[in-house]
Amino acid sequence: MNSKLHTSSVGIIALVAVLAAAPAASQQQTVTILHTSDMHGSVLPWDDFRDRPADGSLAQVSTMAKAIRAEAGHPVLLLDSGDTIQGTPLEQFVHVRWSEPSPIIAAMNEAGYDAMAVGNHEFNFGLEVLDRARRQAGFPLLSANSVNAATGEPAFPTHAVFTAGEVRVGVIGLVTPNIPGWERPEHYRGLAFRPMSEVAAELAVHLREDEGCDLIVVLAHTGFERGLDDGTTSGTEYENFAWRLSRVPGIDLLLTGHTHENIPPRMLDGVIVSQPAARARFLTRIDLVLEPSDDGWRIASWDGWNLPTADAEPDPAITKETAAAHRRVAESLDGPVGRVEADLSVAGCRLHDCAPLDLIHAVQLDASGAELSLASLLTDRTPDLAAGPVTWRWVYAFYVYPNTLVKLQLTGRQIADVLEHSARYYRGVDCAPDGPCAVVTDADIPRYNVDTIEGMSYRIDPTRPEGQRVRDLRFDGRPVDPERRFTIVCNNYRAAGGGGFPHLAEAEVVWQSSEEMADLIGDYLARAGSWYPEINDNWRLGPAMTTERAAPAGP
Repeated sequence: MNSKLHTSSVGIIALVAVLAAAPAASQQQTVTILHTSDMHGSVLPWDDFRDRPADGSLAQVSTMAKAIRAEAGHPVLLLDSGDTIQGTPLEQFVHVRWSEPSPIIAAMNEAGYDAMAVGNHEFNFGLEVLDRARRQAGFPLLSANSVNAATGEPAFPTHAVFTAGEVRVGVIGLVTPNIPGWERPEHYRGLAFRPMSEVAAELAVHLREDEGCDLIVVLAHTGFERGLDDGTTSGTEYENFAWRLSRVPGIDLLLTGHTHENIPPRMLDGVIVSQPAARARFLTRIDLVLEPSDDGWRIASWDGWNLPTADAEPDPAITKETAAAHRRVAESLDGPVGRVEADLSVAGCRLHDCAPLDLIHAVQLDASGAELSLASLLTDRTPDLAAGPVTWRWVYAFYVYPNTLVKLQLTGRQIADVLEHSARYYRGVDCAPDGPCAVVTDADIPRYNVDTIEGMSYRIDPTRPEGQRVRDLRFDGRPVDPERRFTIVCNNYRAAGGGGFPHLAEAEVVWQSSEEMADLIGDYLARAGSWYPEINDNWRLGPAMTTERAAPAGP
């Protein structure tokens, strides 16, 4: 045999073998996954609190999703990771005042969602409202780790399986199990919450082995408890589990939420992870190319983006469907509550005592009759309020969560511990050589977890070590007796241990409100008729003066 011809023949045979082993392009399957999370009732691109346009909405997500489906030429799944039916006056009024179907669930039906994980805020209005949303949805609400407390049986569908071309896609829904740490017990009565990783591991095996799934997607209403690049802990392991979930064998995509971060799709320990921020400002798109393998289909390549939604036109079908309810909400929000006799702003409320924070304290003390009040400013998005009429629009912008009140008993020593926990936010003082000093704060601590106390006076020294920053704690002008018992009122989120504050979840409960704080604030202002925002300066921020510079001597 001619050696040259022989060599050429071997090359052809080898090439044929390689081509036979590699899947042809026609054998590959493409699947697109679209994902939102933490939409918090943002159906339309409108800020009800400020009464002006907003960036991002489900109506714009719908337009984008419909366009992607029309252009793709391959299967597209639209998924959500929860915290959906709470967060705007539109959803609040529908659930609490009118007992009507959810506008955002109706809009998700129009957009063509395939599945949604239940988030912790889905429980804010109680199980009756959540069940109404489940019945309304044209897609499953998944929560594999929410179980019947008595039987251990799943309380929601645990997963859904979709056929995307020849690929079987298993979708698991999970919710952060810290709901009892935030929520009123009657809102999740009869339920318990299993560890997320444990349930994910069980279902990943079940979907692979028993249901023949090729692709496992986890919709996880939880964030990352460690930095994605350096693995450093954020101290939020009690509510965030995504880092641990990424290590569960068998998961291909981990689509997260809860922490409102913008995390474009990336790899973490062999798993594609992402998060699309909050309020529908981004739509995550992940394009997966799958190829045949010995046991089904596997991911051959992928690409992904977090797509901004602000420039998309709102879906006219959703806009039309929501218009009447939106008008009703606007009319309700513009209703008068009372008057304020001086301008009001939330700017700087964590650097010094301020009138808006003192308003929360005054309402809590008035409603509860407690000796002390514990509260934080919930959002920096509250618009300034000029002297004059106050509307419900400002009240709901000011107090954005449907919290109720709880009165507890704590000792003076425990109250000091609570304040020290809050004071972790202040990490030091940075002074320019010839300029002003700035307080250094911890960006990893959510600002709504920076509480103050009304009814005592104190100073926070950010230059001291953690646990020693609260100084000069006094009640009625005298040092606080560590063993003296006080009644203290706070919101139900804090009373359940939300924010990791010590002692509160174990404290004796002596009273609870049934009314939500926004309504209590409105009632307080209405009864006052005309309210003057005074600041009592019961706390201040700054180190003690250890030296004194004498003024120059006179002539």
